[in-house]
Amino acid sequence: MADDHAVRSGAVIAETLFAEQGYAAVPLFEPERVRAAQADIAEHIDRVARALYMPFDQSCPDAPLTERIDEVYAKERSVANLLRVALCTDAHRGERLQALANDPRLIATAEELSGRALAGKIVRVRASIACFPEHRHAWHSDVARDDGTGCGKVVVTAWIPLSDAGPESGGLEVAAGRQPAPLASEGDEGFEIPEWRLAGLPRAQPECPAGTVLFLDRFTPHRTLPAKTTRFALVVWMKAA
Repeated sequence: MADDHAVRSGAVIAETLFAEQGYAAVPLFEPERVRAAQADIAEHIDRVARALYMPFDQSCPDAPLTERIDEVYAKERSVANLLRVALCTDAHRGERLQALANDPRLIATAEELSGRALAGKIVRVRASIACFPEHRHAWHSDVARDDGTGCGKVVVTAWIPLSDAGPESGGLEVAAGRQPAPLASEGDEGFEIPEWRLAGLPRAQPECPAGTVLFLDRFTPHRTLPAKTTRFALVVWMKAA
């Protein structure tokens, strides 16, 4: 009974936070299951590296996964970038990552938080990599143009770090306060939110241990924080039914 009460209380807190602040961090998965899903990324890097003319051992296969791309970068920047693009494009199709993305608890929680029926999703792997600071996401919201087409159909984003993530380890920073419309402007680098538009909004840097999912409203501004070693995350953008 005490556990059930704690679960219900946690759900109410998350729903209130999402409704008022536009985000909520929810412990949803078993931590070891989430950490184990990084094996899909390691296997994908191996697969791509073996397809190159470059000798496989130059892809640093013995390095820890969280340091491997940085070590490749020190030798072959272009190959490191190729591996980065490959994992952000296709690694999400791995069996373990797909199991997380398709876990029914994910969409059920997103529907409870948003109060809307959801159907359809986009899934990708994203990473904060020390050697590629230019590829950390600047301030943006996942819907930048509310036109009901393409990305405009996204209602809720589920950001699932595959290891502990927070202010010092490649977490996300959120401009709290649920927004009624996008704050982004179109510029040379795409749709970004200029700092002046965030003036007065409180900032939050949620701690997200492995197993915790950070749910974001479609208009919530957020950006990627630096990481000393690579932080991988599975991201699921869920669309309106």
